[in-house]
Amino acid sequence: MDDVKVQIPVSELRYYMQELKTEILNNLEAEISCTIERTIHKLERHNKPKVDNAHEKCSRLEKDELPEKRFFLRDSVLTDLWKVTHLSSAYNICVAMMLLLYFNTVLLYTVDTQRLEDDMAIINWAAGKRSVVILLWLGMKMSTTCVVYFLFKHWALLRPKKLIFGLLDYIFALTYLVYQIIFFIIPVMILIYYKLPPISSFAILAEQVRLSMKTHAFVRENIPRAVQFKLHQDNDEKDPRPYPCFANYLYFLFAPTLVYRDVYPRTFCIRWNYVAWNFLQFLTCIFTSCIAFHRFVVDIFQHVGHKPFTPVDFVLTLSGAMAVGSLAMFLVFYGFLHCWLNAFAELLCFGDRVFYQDWWNCTSFSKYYRTWNSVVYDWLYSYIYKDFYQVLGRSSAMVIVFLVSAIVHEYILALTFRFLYPVLFILFSSFGVLVVFLTRRRTSSGWNVFLWMSLFMGWGFLIMLYSMEWYARANNCPSYVHPYLDYIVPRSWSCSVFKIHSYQRIIDS
Repeated sequence: MDDVKVQIPVSELRYYMQELKTEILNNLEAEISCTIERTIHKLERHNKPKVDNAHEKCSRLEKDELPEKRFFLRDSVLTDLWKVTHLSSAYNICVAMMLLLYFNTVLLYTVDTQRLEDDMAIINWAAGKRSVVILLWLGMKMSTTCVVYFLFKHWALLRPKKLIFGLLDYIFALTYLVYQIIFFIIPVMILIYYKLPPISSFAILAEQVRLSMKTHAFVRENIPRAVQFKLHQDNDEKDPRPYPCFANYLYFLFAPTLVYRDVYPRTFCIRWNYVAWNFLQFLTCIFTSCIAFHRFVVDIFQHVGHKPFTPVDFVLTLSGAMAVGSLAMFLVFYGFLHCWLNAFAELLCFGDRVFYQDWWNCTSFSKYYRTWNSVVYDWLYSYIYKDFYQVLGRSSAMVIVFLVSAIVHEYILALTFRFLYPVLFILFSSFGVLVVFLTRRRTSSGWNVFLWMSLFMGWGFLIMLYSMEWYARANNCPSYVHPYLDYIVPRSWSCSVFKIHSYQRIIDS
Protein backbone atom coordinates (compact mmCIF):
# COMPACT_ATOMS: atom_id res chain seq x y z
CA MET A 1 0.00 0.00 0.00
CA ASP A 2 1.34 3.42 -0.93
CA ASP A 3 1.99 5.85 1.85
CA VAL A 4 -0.70 8.47 2.26
CA LYS A 5 0.75 11.92 1.90
CA VAL A 6 -0.92 14.88 3.53
CA GLN A 7 -0.06 18.24 2.05
CA ILE A 8 -0.31 21.27 4.33
CA PRO A 9 0.53 24.74 3.09
CA VAL A 10 3.80 25.89 4.57
CA SER A 11 2.41 29.31 5.47
CA GLU A 12 -0.51 27.79 7.37
CA LEU A 13 1.76 25.34 9.19
CA ARG A 14 4.14 28.15 10.12
CA TYR A 15 1.22 30.20 11.46
CA TYR A 16 -0.05 27.41 13.72
CA MET A 17 3.44 26.58 14.96
CA GLN A 18 4.07 30.23 15.78
CA GLU A 19 0.76 30.42 17.67
CA LEU A 20 1.67 27.29 19.61
CA LYS A 21 5.12 28.66 20.40
CA THR A 22 3.68 31.97 21.63
CA GLU A 23 1.10 30.23 23.83
CA ILE A 24 3.66 27.89 25.40
CA LEU A 25 6.14 30.70 26.05
CA ASN A 26 3.48 32.95 27.60
CA ASN A 27 2.28 30.24 29.97
CA LEU A 28 5.84 29.23 30.82
CA GLU A 29 6.88 32.83 31.43
CA ALA A 30 3.88 33.42 33.73
CA GLU A 31 4.65 30.29 35.77
CA ILE A 32 8.34 31.13 36.07
CA SER A 33 7.59 34.74 37.08
CA CYS A 34 5.17 33.61 39.80
CA THR A 35 7.68 31.08 41.13
CA ILE A 36 10.51 33.63 41.18
CA GLU A 37 8.35 36.25 42.93
CA ARG A 38 7.24 33.79 45.60
CA THR A 39 10.82 32.66 46.18
CA ILE A 40 12.11 36.24 46.46
CA HIS A 41 9.35 37.20 48.91
CA LYS A 42 10.17 34.17 51.08
CA LEU A 43 13.87 35.05 51.08
CA GLU A 44 13.13 38.69 51.92
CA ARG A 45 10.90 37.70 54.83
CA HIS A 46 13.54 35.23 56.06
CA ASN A 47 16.62 37.48 55.79
CA LYS A 48 14.90 40.82 56.58
CA PRO A 49 17.56 43.03 54.96
CA LYS A 50 17.96 46.67 55.94
CA VAL A 51 16.62 49.00 53.27
CA ASP A 52 16.21 52.72 52.93
CA ASN A 53 12.89 54.48 53.50
CA ALA A 54 11.89 54.59 49.84
CA HIS A 55 12.52 50.91 49.33
CA GLU A 56 10.71 50.10 52.59
CA LYS A 57 7.66 52.09 51.47
CA CYS A 58 7.63 50.34 48.09
CA SER A 59 7.88 46.93 49.73
CA ARG A 60 5.00 47.78 52.07
CA LEU A 61 2.80 48.81 49.15
CA GLU A 62 3.64 45.60 47.29
CA LYS A 63 2.82 43.57 50.38
CA ASP A 64 -0.58 45.27 50.81
CA GLU A 65 -1.48 44.82 47.15
CA LEU A 66 -3.47 41.66 46.53
CA PRO A 67 -2.51 39.42 43.60
CA GLU A 68 -4.32 39.65 40.30
CA LYS A 69 -6.42 36.92 38.75
CA ARG A 70 -4.28 34.94 36.28
CA PHE A 71 -5.52 32.78 33.42
CA PHE A 72 -3.75 29.63 32.25
CA LEU A 73 -4.39 26.85 29.77
CA ARG A 74 -5.97 24.09 31.92
CA ASP A 75 -8.94 21.73 32.08
CA SER A 76 -11.71 21.48 34.66
CA VAL A 77 -11.08 19.35 37.73
CA LEU A 78 -13.69 16.74 36.85
CA THR A 79 -12.41 16.53 33.28
CA ASP A 80 -9.08 15.35 34.69
CA LEU A 81 -10.66 13.16 37.38
CA TRP A 82 -12.87 11.27 34.92
CA LYS A 83 -9.68 10.07 33.23
CA VAL A 84 -8.86 8.03 36.35
CA THR A 85 -10.38 4.56 36.08
CA HIS A 86 -11.53 4.29 39.68
CA LEU A 87 -13.19 7.70 39.64
CA SER A 88 -14.81 7.17 36.25
CA SER A 89 -16.69 4.27 37.86
CA ALA A 90 -18.37 6.79 40.18
CA TYR A 91 -19.54 8.66 37.08
CA ASN A 92 -20.90 5.40 35.65
CA ILE A 93 -22.78 4.72 38.90
CA CYS A 94 -24.47 8.14 38.67
CA VAL A 95 -25.42 7.48 35.05
CA ALA A 96 -26.88 4.08 36.00
CA MET A 97 -28.97 5.63 38.79
CA MET A 98 -30.20 8.34 36.44
CA LEU A 99 -31.19 5.80 33.80
CA LEU A 100 -33.15 3.84 36.38
CA LEU A 101 -34.92 7.04 37.43
CA TYR A 102 -35.82 7.73 33.79
CA PHE A 103 -37.06 4.17 33.34
CA ASN A 104 -39.23 4.49 36.44
CA THR A 105 -40.61 7.82 35.19
CA VAL A 106 -41.42 6.47 31.73
CA LEU A 107 -43.15 3.50 33.31
CA LEU A 108 -45.19 5.82 35.54
CA TYR A 109 -46.23 8.02 32.62
CA THR A 110 -47.15 4.95 30.57
CA VAL A 111 -49.50 3.76 33.29
CA ASP A 112 -50.84 7.23 34.15
CA THR A 113 -51.06 9.35 30.98
CA GLN A 114 -53.02 12.07 32.77
CA ARG A 115 -50.05 12.67 35.06
CA LEU A 116 -47.83 13.15 32.01
CA GLU A 117 -50.20 15.79 30.66
CA ASP A 118 -50.35 17.57 34.02
CA ASP A 119 -46.57 17.59 34.44
CA MET A 120 -46.00 18.84 30.89
CA ALA A 121 -48.58 21.56 31.47
CA ILE A 122 -46.69 22.73 34.55
CA ILE A 123 -43.38 22.83 32.67
CA ASN A 124 -44.95 24.64 29.72
CA TRP A 125 -46.44 27.23 32.07
CA ALA A 126 -43.28 27.70 34.17
CA ALA A 127 -41.15 28.32 31.05
CA GLY A 128 -43.86 30.16 29.12
CA LYS A 129 -43.94 33.46 27.22
CA ARG A 130 -40.72 32.55 25.47
CA SER A 131 -41.10 35.23 22.77
CA VAL A 132 -41.04 37.96 25.44
CA VAL A 133 -37.98 36.32 27.04
CA ILE A 134 -36.09 36.20 23.74
CA LEU A 135 -36.88 39.81 22.82
CA LEU A 136 -35.97 41.04 26.30
CA TRP A 137 -32.71 39.09 26.24
CA LEU A 138 -31.81 40.53 22.83
CA GLY A 139 -32.53 44.04 24.10
CA MET A 140 -30.32 43.59 27.15
CA LYS A 141 -27.54 42.04 25.06
CA MET A 142 -27.59 44.79 22.45
CA SER A 143 -27.61 47.44 25.17
CA THR A 144 -24.57 45.91 26.86
CA THR A 145 -22.78 45.37 23.54
CA CYS A 146 -23.24 48.81 22.03
CA VAL A 147 -24.02 51.41 24.70
CA VAL A 148 -21.35 50.48 27.24
CA TYR A 149 -18.49 50.05 24.81
CA PHE A 150 -19.09 53.21 22.79
CA LEU A 151 -19.75 55.27 25.93
CA PHE A 152 -16.42 54.17 27.36
CA LYS A 153 -14.64 54.61 24.04
CA HIS A 154 -15.73 58.23 23.57
CA TRP A 155 -14.89 59.11 27.18
CA ALA A 156 -11.42 57.56 26.84
CA LEU A 157 -10.77 59.44 23.58
CA LEU A 158 -12.02 62.82 24.80
CA ARG A 159 -10.33 62.68 28.19
CA PRO A 160 -6.67 63.40 27.22
CA LYS A 161 -7.71 66.13 24.74
CA LYS A 162 -9.67 68.26 27.22
CA LEU A 163 -8.37 70.48 29.96
CA ILE A 164 -11.52 69.87 31.98
CA PHE A 165 -11.08 66.10 32.08
CA GLY A 166 -12.01 66.14 35.78
CA LEU A 167 -15.54 67.31 34.93
CA LEU A 168 -15.62 64.80 32.08
CA ASP A 169 -14.80 62.01 34.53
CA TYR A 170 -17.73 62.98 36.74
CA ILE A 171 -20.05 63.08 33.74
CA PHE A 172 -18.93 59.63 32.64
CA ALA A 173 -19.30 58.19 36.15
CA LEU A 174 -22.80 59.66 36.48
CA THR A 175 -23.83 58.42 33.02
CA TYR A 176 -22.51 54.94 33.77
CA LEU A 177 -24.36 54.84 37.11
CA VAL A 178 -27.62 55.96 35.45
CA TYR A 179 -27.17 53.31 32.76
CA GLN A 180 -26.72 50.56 35.38
CA ILE A 181 -29.86 51.69 37.23
CA ILE A 182 -31.91 51.78 34.03
CA PHE A 183 -30.50 48.39 33.02
CA PHE A 184 -31.97 46.92 36.21
CA ILE A 185 -35.27 48.83 36.24
CA ILE A 186 -36.55 48.36 32.67
CA PRO A 187 -36.23 44.53 32.49
CA VAL A 188 -37.92 44.23 35.89
CA MET A 189 -40.79 46.45 34.72
CA ILE A 190 -41.24 44.33 31.60
CA LEU A 191 -40.98 41.14 33.65
CA ILE A 192 -43.75 42.31 36.00
CA TYR A 193 -45.92 43.82 33.25
CA TYR A 194 -46.01 40.59 31.21
CA LYS A 195 -46.21 38.45 34.39
CA LEU A 196 -43.43 36.14 33.30
CA PRO A 197 -43.59 32.70 35.02
CA PRO A 198 -40.82 31.47 37.37
CA ILE A 199 -38.38 29.79 34.98
CA SER A 200 -38.63 32.60 32.42
CA SER A 201 -38.22 35.21 35.16
CA PHE A 202 -35.21 33.42 36.60
CA ALA A 203 -33.53 33.21 33.18
CA ILE A 204 -33.99 36.95 32.57
CA LEU A 205 -32.84 37.98 36.05
CA ALA A 206 -29.79 35.72 35.99
CA GLU A 207 -28.79 37.05 32.58
CA GLN A 208 -29.38 40.61 33.76
CA VAL A 209 -27.04 40.13 36.72
CA ARG A 210 -24.44 38.39 34.54
CA LEU A 211 -24.38 41.19 31.96
CA SER A 212 -24.22 43.84 34.68
CA MET A 213 -21.22 42.05 36.22
CA LYS A 214 -19.58 41.84 32.77
CA THR A 215 -20.15 45.55 32.22
CA HIS A 216 -18.64 46.49 35.56
CA ALA A 217 -15.65 44.22 34.96
CA PHE A 218 -14.95 45.84 31.59
CA VAL A 219 -15.22 49.39 32.91
CA ARG A 220 -13.34 48.67 36.13
CA GLU A 221 -10.40 47.00 34.34
CA ASN A 222 -10.03 49.67 31.66
CA ILE A 223 -10.45 52.87 33.69
CA PRO A 224 -6.76 52.82 34.80
CA ARG A 225 -5.78 52.28 31.17
CA ALA A 226 -7.71 55.37 30.06
CA VAL A 227 -6.55 57.50 33.00
CA GLN A 228 -2.86 56.71 32.46
CA PHE A 229 -3.05 57.30 28.71
CA LYS A 230 -1.31 60.44 27.46
CA LEU A 231 -0.76 61.83 23.98
CA HIS A 232 2.80 62.23 22.74
CA GLN A 233 4.22 65.72 22.89
CA ASP A 234 4.18 66.11 19.10
CA ASN A 235 0.55 64.94 19.04
CA ASP A 236 1.61 61.64 17.55
CA GLU A 237 -0.17 58.86 19.41
CA LYS A 238 2.68 56.43 19.86
CA ASP A 239 1.20 55.05 23.07
CA PRO A 240 -1.40 52.29 22.90
CA ARG A 241 -4.97 53.49 22.52
CA PRO A 242 -6.86 54.14 25.78
CA TYR A 243 -9.52 51.52 25.16
CA PRO A 244 -9.55 47.90 23.98
CA CYS A 245 -10.73 46.92 20.54
CA PHE A 246 -14.37 45.95 20.07
CA ALA A 247 -13.51 42.35 19.15
CA ASN A 248 -11.94 41.80 22.57
CA TYR A 249 -14.98 43.24 24.33
CA LEU A 250 -17.39 41.18 22.23
CA TYR A 251 -15.46 37.98 22.96
CA PHE A 252 -15.53 38.79 26.67
CA LEU A 253 -19.34 39.13 26.65
CA PHE A 254 -19.68 35.49 25.54
CA ALA A 255 -16.61 34.00 27.26
CA PRO A 256 -17.28 31.88 30.39
CA THR A 257 -15.56 34.32 32.74
CA LEU A 258 -16.53 37.52 34.57
CA VAL A 259 -13.00 38.97 34.78
CA TYR A 260 -11.99 41.08 31.79
CA ARG A 261 -8.71 40.64 29.96
CA ASP A 262 -7.73 41.74 26.47
CA VAL A 263 -6.38 38.26 25.71
CA TYR A 264 -7.10 34.86 27.26
CA PRO A 265 -5.32 31.51 26.80
CA ARG A 266 -6.86 29.86 23.75
CA THR A 267 -7.08 26.34 22.40
CA PHE A 268 -6.46 25.66 18.72
CA CYS A 269 -9.51 23.68 17.64
CA ILE A 270 -13.13 22.92 18.56
CA ARG A 271 -14.04 19.35 19.51
CA TRP A 272 -17.64 19.28 18.35
CA ASN A 273 -18.31 15.88 19.91
CA TYR A 274 -17.17 17.29 23.26
CA VAL A 275 -19.53 20.26 22.83
CA ALA A 276 -22.48 18.02 21.97
CA TRP A 277 -21.78 15.66 24.87
CA ASN A 278 -21.67 18.50 27.40
CA PHE A 279 -24.89 20.03 26.11
CA LEU A 280 -26.52 16.59 26.26
CA GLN A 281 -25.41 16.18 29.88
CA PHE A 282 -26.74 19.66 30.68
CA LEU A 283 -30.17 18.78 29.25
CA THR A 284 -30.09 15.53 31.21
CA CYS A 285 -29.52 17.47 34.42
CA ILE A 286 -32.48 19.74 33.55
CA PHE A 287 -34.78 16.77 32.95
CA THR A 288 -33.62 15.08 36.14
CA SER A 289 -34.33 18.18 38.20
CA CYS A 290 -37.81 18.43 36.65
CA ILE A 291 -38.54 14.80 37.56
CA ALA A 292 -37.29 15.31 41.13
CA PHE A 293 -39.34 18.45 41.68
CA HIS A 294 -42.49 16.88 40.26
CA ARG A 295 -42.13 13.74 42.31
CA PHE A 296 -40.96 15.21 45.62
CA VAL A 297 -41.96 18.89 45.69
CA VAL A 298 -45.22 19.29 43.81
CA ASP A 299 -46.79 16.14 45.25
CA ILE A 300 -45.79 17.03 48.83
CA PHE A 301 -46.39 20.77 49.00
CA GLN A 302 -49.37 21.28 46.69
CA HIS A 303 -51.75 20.75 49.64
CA VAL A 304 -50.26 23.54 51.75
CA GLY A 305 -53.11 25.75 52.92
CA HIS A 306 -55.68 22.98 52.49
CA LYS A 307 -54.22 20.22 54.61
CA PRO A 308 -52.40 21.24 57.85
CA PHE A 309 -48.98 19.82 58.64
CA THR A 310 -48.45 17.94 61.87
CA PRO A 311 -45.00 18.06 63.54
CA VAL A 312 -44.38 14.52 62.26
CA ASP A 313 -45.26 15.65 58.73
CA PHE A 314 -42.91 18.60 59.13
CA VAL A 315 -39.96 16.37 60.09
CA LEU A 316 -40.66 13.90 57.30
CA THR A 317 -41.08 16.73 54.80
CA LEU A 318 -37.78 18.26 55.87
CA SER A 319 -36.06 14.90 55.33
CA GLY A 320 -37.51 14.64 51.82
CA ALA A 321 -36.61 18.28 51.12
CA MET A 322 -33.00 17.64 52.14
CA ALA A 323 -32.85 14.73 49.69
CA VAL A 324 -34.27 16.87 46.89
CA GLY A 325 -32.05 19.79 47.87
CA SER A 326 -28.95 17.61 47.83
CA LEU A 327 -29.85 16.33 44.38
CA ALA A 328 -30.51 19.89 43.19
CA MET A 329 -27.13 21.01 44.54
CA PHE A 330 -25.28 18.33 42.56
CA LEU A 331 -27.34 18.96 39.42
CA VAL A 332 -26.73 22.72 39.55
CA PHE A 333 -23.03 22.18 40.08
CA TYR A 334 -22.49 19.54 37.43
CA GLY A 335 -25.04 20.78 34.91
CA PHE A 336 -24.11 24.44 34.91
CA LEU A 337 -20.62 24.86 36.36
CA HIS A 338 -19.19 21.86 34.51
CA CYS A 339 -21.24 20.95 31.43
CA TRP A 340 -22.67 24.32 30.36
CA LEU A 341 -19.50 26.36 30.91
CA ASN A 342 -17.22 23.72 29.39
CA ALA A 343 -19.42 23.53 26.30
CA PHE A 344 -19.20 27.29 25.76
CA ALA A 345 -15.50 27.30 26.56
CA GLU A 346 -14.94 24.70 23.85
CA LEU A 347 -17.03 26.66 21.35
CA LEU A 348 -15.03 29.82 22.03
CA CYS A 349 -11.66 28.03 22.37
CA PHE A 350 -11.42 29.47 25.90
CA GLY A 351 -8.41 27.81 27.51
CA ASP A 352 -8.80 28.35 31.28
CA ARG A 353 -11.59 26.00 32.36
CA VAL A 354 -11.18 26.05 36.12
CA PHE A 355 -14.78 27.13 36.77
CA TYR A 356 -14.67 25.41 40.15
CA GLN A 357 -12.14 23.57 42.28
CA ASP A 358 -12.24 20.54 44.59
CA TRP A 359 -14.86 22.05 46.92
CA TRP A 360 -15.98 18.56 47.99
CA ASN A 361 -12.71 18.13 49.94
CA CYS A 362 -12.99 21.41 51.86
CA THR A 363 -12.85 21.45 55.65
CA SER A 364 -13.52 25.19 56.00
CA PHE A 365 -16.35 27.28 54.59
CA SER A 366 -14.00 30.05 53.52
CA LYS A 367 -12.31 27.64 51.12
CA TYR A 368 -15.67 26.23 50.05
CA TYR A 369 -16.91 29.69 49.04
CA ARG A 370 -13.72 30.22 47.04
CA THR A 371 -13.88 26.88 45.22
CA TRP A 372 -17.60 26.15 44.67
CA ASN A 373 -18.05 28.73 41.90
CA SER A 374 -14.73 30.18 40.81
CA VAL A 375 -16.34 32.30 38.08
CA VAL A 376 -18.41 34.39 40.52
CA TYR A 377 -15.73 34.27 43.22
CA ASP A 378 -13.12 35.74 40.85
CA TRP A 379 -15.45 38.67 40.10
CA LEU A 380 -16.21 39.28 43.79
CA TYR A 381 -12.52 39.04 44.64
CA SER A 382 -11.32 41.28 41.78
CA TYR A 383 -13.92 44.05 41.92
CA ILE A 384 -15.45 44.00 45.42
CA TYR A 385 -13.04 42.43 47.89
CA LYS A 386 -9.83 44.03 46.57
CA ASP A 387 -11.32 47.53 46.39
CA PHE A 388 -12.75 47.45 49.91
CA TYR A 389 -9.70 45.64 51.28
CA GLN A 390 -7.52 48.66 50.55
CA VAL A 391 -9.90 50.95 52.46
CA LEU A 392 -11.56 48.89 55.21
CA GLY A 393 -9.33 45.88 55.74
CA ARG A 394 -9.76 42.16 55.39
CA SER A 395 -12.69 41.38 57.72
CA SER A 396 -14.87 44.29 56.59
CA ALA A 397 -14.20 43.51 52.94
CA MET A 398 -15.21 39.89 53.48
CA VAL A 399 -18.48 40.91 55.18
CA ILE A 400 -19.28 43.28 52.30
CA VAL A 401 -18.67 40.47 49.81
CA PHE A 402 -21.14 38.26 51.69
CA LEU A 403 -23.73 41.04 51.81
CA VAL A 404 -23.42 41.75 48.08
CA SER A 405 -23.73 38.06 47.25
CA ALA A 406 -26.72 37.61 49.59
CA ILE A 407 -28.54 40.68 48.24
CA VAL A 408 -28.08 39.62 44.61
CA HIS A 409 -29.26 36.05 45.30
CA GLU A 410 -32.29 37.32 47.21
CA TYR A 411 -33.04 39.86 44.46
CA ILE A 412 -33.27 37.07 41.89
CA LEU A 413 -35.40 34.80 44.09
CA ALA A 414 -37.75 37.58 45.23
CA LEU A 415 -38.60 38.63 41.68
CA THR A 416 -38.71 35.06 40.41
CA PHE A 417 -41.30 33.93 42.98
CA ARG A 418 -42.97 37.38 43.41
CA PHE A 419 -42.55 37.39 47.17
CA LEU A 420 -39.79 38.31 49.60
CA TYR A 421 -38.91 35.47 51.90
CA PRO A 422 -35.29 36.21 52.91
CA VAL A 423 -34.29 32.71 53.97
CA LEU A 424 -31.30 32.66 51.64
CA PHE A 425 -30.28 36.18 52.68
CA ILE A 426 -30.34 35.20 56.36
CA LEU A 427 -28.35 32.03 55.71
CA PHE A 428 -25.74 33.97 53.74
CA SER A 429 -25.42 37.03 55.95
CA SER A 430 -25.59 35.33 59.36
CA PHE A 431 -24.86 31.61 59.32
CA GLY A 432 -22.66 31.92 56.23
CA VAL A 433 -20.40 34.50 57.90
CA LEU A 434 -20.42 32.69 61.25
CA VAL A 435 -19.25 29.34 59.87
CA VAL A 436 -16.41 31.06 58.01
CA PHE A 437 -14.90 32.16 61.33
CA LEU A 438 -15.89 28.89 63.03
CA THR A 439 -14.16 26.65 60.47
CA ARG A 440 -11.14 28.83 59.77
CA ARG A 441 -7.88 26.86 59.65
CA ARG A 442 -9.72 23.57 60.30
CA THR A 443 -8.10 20.59 58.59
CA SER A 444 -9.51 17.42 60.15
CA SER A 445 -11.93 15.23 58.20
CA GLY A 446 -14.63 15.81 60.81
CA TRP A 447 -15.01 19.39 59.60
CA ASN A 448 -15.54 18.09 56.07
CA VAL A 449 -18.42 16.02 57.47
CA PHE A 450 -19.76 19.16 59.16
CA LEU A 451 -19.57 21.05 55.87
CA TRP A 452 -21.54 18.36 54.02
CA MET A 453 -24.18 18.23 56.77
CA SER A 454 -24.54 22.01 56.65
CA LEU A 455 -24.91 21.98 52.87
CA PHE A 456 -27.58 19.26 52.93
CA MET A 457 -29.54 20.97 55.70
CA GLY A 458 -29.23 24.40 54.07
CA TRP A 459 -30.50 23.24 50.69
CA GLY A 460 -33.25 21.25 52.41
CA PHE A 461 -34.52 24.27 54.36
CA LEU A 462 -34.45 26.41 51.22
CA ILE A 463 -36.48 23.88 49.22
CA MET A 464 -39.01 23.34 52.03
CA LEU A 465 -39.61 26.95 53.13
CA TYR A 466 -39.77 28.44 49.63
CA SER A 467 -42.08 25.64 48.44
CA MET A 468 -44.41 26.09 51.43
CA GLU A 469 -44.64 29.83 50.82
CA TRP A 470 -45.19 29.36 47.07
CA TYR A 471 -48.09 26.94 47.53
CA ALA A 472 -49.53 28.95 50.43
CA ARG A 473 -49.92 31.84 47.98
CA ALA A 474 -51.03 29.60 45.13
CA ASN A 475 -53.77 28.09 47.34
CA ASN A 476 -55.07 31.56 48.31
CA CYS A 477 -54.01 31.65 51.92
CA PRO A 478 -55.18 34.87 53.66
CA SER A 479 -53.36 37.88 52.27
CA TYR A 480 -52.71 41.31 53.70
CA VAL A 481 -54.67 44.33 52.52
CA HIS A 482 -51.64 46.44 51.73
CA PRO A 483 -49.87 45.00 48.63
CA TYR A 484 -46.36 45.87 49.82
CA LEU A 485 -47.02 44.28 53.20
CA ASP A 486 -48.38 41.20 51.48
CA TYR A 487 -45.22 41.03 49.37
CA ILE A 488 -42.80 41.01 52.31
CA VAL A 489 -44.76 39.10 54.98
CA PRO A 490 -44.96 35.32 54.37
CA ARG A 491 -48.52 34.01 53.98
CA SER A 492 -47.49 30.59 55.25
CA TRP A 493 -47.24 32.19 58.71
CA SER A 494 -50.87 33.30 58.68
CA CYS A 495 -52.14 30.11 57.03
CA SER A 496 -53.09 27.12 59.19
CA VAL A 497 -50.09 25.17 57.95
CA PHE A 498 -49.12 23.48 61.18
CA LYS A 499 -51.58 21.40 63.17
CA ILE A 500 -50.70 21.00 66.84
CA HIS A 501 -54.11 20.89 68.52
CA SER A 502 -54.43 17.12 67.94
CA TYR A 503 -51.36 16.57 70.11
CA GLN A 504 -52.77 18.94 72.72
CA ARG A 505 -55.91 16.78 72.94
CA ILE A 506 -53.76 13.70 73.55
CA ILE A 507 -51.93 15.48 76.38
CA ASP A 508 -55.20 16.69 77.92
CA SER A 509 -56.71 13.24 77.82
